[in-house]
Amino acid sequence: MNTPDPDRSAPRLLGFDVPDLQADVDPEEDEAITAMLDVEPSAPWLVVFRRQVEALKGELGLARVLMSGRTIRFYGSVADSRRLANEVAGLIHDVTAELRGNGRTRADAHARRD
Repeated sequence: MNTPDPDRSAPRLLGFDVPDLQADVDPEEDEAITAMLDVEPSAPWLVVFRRQVEALKGELGLARVLMSGRTIRFYGSVADSRRLANEVAGLIHDVTAELRGNGRTRADAHARRD
């Protein structure tokens, strides 16, 4: 039985690894909140992801976001890890929706508020 190759233009969130959270974060020393994807995203997906995450960084309290293979590491003084998890899940969905031409994204909505 053949299974289709995963769609790199639409990675799915598998889950999170959340360390003990700190009030002040040093991205060089502190552990990141790590999101794990089912596939390594395509180059176009990464371009859209980086643009959208930059638009949300301040609101989410993120100092740095690093992408490596199938993982995304979020560094920041995040008081509410559940909120961050929800926002990241929404962000991943929004990136895929934008690439498929399916309307407005979370980053667009935040930009319009400013």
